[in-house]
Amino acid sequence: MEKQYPTIIRDTIDFTSDTEVCNIGFYEGKLNDGRPIRVEVWSSHNILNATIFFSIIDLEEKTEKEIKNLLIENKIIDLKEDNAYITEYEDAQENIFISINIALEDHDKEINKCLVPLKDYVI
Repeated sequence: MEKQYPTIIRDTIDFTSDTEVCNIGFYEGKLNDGRPIRVEVWSSHNILNATIFFSIIDLEEKTEKEIKNLLIENKIIDLKEDNAYITEYEDAQENIFISINIALEDHDKEINKCLVPLKDYVI
């Protein structure tokens, strides 16, 4: 039986674009191990970024390199320049997630590539 991992709760977040951040789109899917993943793509100051969330359960002892390799193996991101910043994030349900910020473009120059199809935010 497939292990159950929590899905991040983002319903409490206002994704209405403001003057500082323009929200582009998001993706929700699963990694190879069945773990839910959420990718949010946004831009600020002419830099396009992706923030990626997935449960930390069973990954607590993994290195940053192993975490980044999960994204590559699951065809989430093509990491050309390794500028990923990894932290932990607690959602409204008190579940802990790995949060990874990755720059995708800087002033129209591609740095890394998001490989998943994005959906528009519904307002």
